[in-house]
Amino acid sequence: MEWPETRHLSQRCCRVKSVYRQIVGVGRLPRAPRCRRHQGPALKKPYSPRIKVSKTSVDGDPHFVVDFPLSKLTVCFNIDGQPGDILRLVSDHTDSGVTVNGELIGAPAPPSGHKKQRTYFRTITILVNKPKRSYLEITPNRVIWDGGDRLVLPCNQSTAVGSRGLEVSVSANANVTVTVRSTIAFVILIHLYKKPAPYQRNHLGFYISNSEGLSGNCHGLLGQFLNKDASLTEEPTHPAFPKAGEQSETFLKVKGHQVPVVWKQRKIYNGEEQVDCWFARNSAAKLIDGEYKDYLATHPFDSETSFGLGLSRGL
Repeated sequence: MEWPETRHLSQRCCRVKSVYRQIVGVGRLPRAPRCRRHQGPALKKPYSPRIKVSKTSVDGDPHFVVDFPLSKLTVCFNIDGQPGDILRLVSDHTDSGVTVNGELIGAPAPPSGHKKQRTYFRTITILVNKPKRSYLEITPNRVIWDGGDRLVLPCNQSTAVGSRGLEVSVSANANVTVTVRSTIAFVILIHLYKKPAPYQRNHLGFYISNSEGLSGNCHGLLGQFLNKDASLTEEPTHPAFPKAGEQSETFLKVKGHQVPVVWKQRKIYNGEEQVDCWFARNSAAKLIDGEYKDYLATHPFDSETSFGLGLSRGL
């Protein structure tokens, strides 16, 4: 049995074809309009921006990687912080108006590990002070944007928003990209576990995708190395009493510092990229300016530094 609306639709198509025959004769018919019973709206594809993978990053427990493209060198180091510590990652409040801090969360170390505990970034906060002040708080679950009006973006839905030179795009359960005035870009990687082990926590990774708009005065655990040069040199392990066949020790020279390093391989960006890097031991002692305590912020949007580069607390 044929439904009435289907029969009427078929008759309408036949009438259209008949009109075409009357116009062009009984020869070859041009393509008649197609008759469609149902045509719903096109499905929107989820927003998935192309991400430029950058070596300069901090991810995991937390492992820092710094790329020196001018020198074709990559350096890596670890920072053993304490749960609740807020670390200054990028401090450029005075010049570009950008500050990035990261708050640590703790977890027990694996039984076979040499550490007593693990730490991960549970929150990344970004303060943009130019042209107008905006605050971003990013967690594995949501992005809070406060730039006068408060906007909450869930991290399990893909979306993109922008205003006043600041753009935020979320790729569902994967990453958050923050672009400032088209010259600064950060990628925050989202790490989620369906069934986490006792030593695992949902956490974030932070990658500097574009640093063109950051100034030469930029500081922070990552920011101090941007746009800098580095070199390697080899020196005898015991220069005063050299022995036959004794191996030399490799030193990294950067910003007037000379630090012993060893070659290492490290995987970044969810294991998708493997980098060869020169590893600085002892929580980057002598590699970074000052000491670990100099990079502790008092609150998530603290823009002051211990190196005379920040002029306000960011609130």
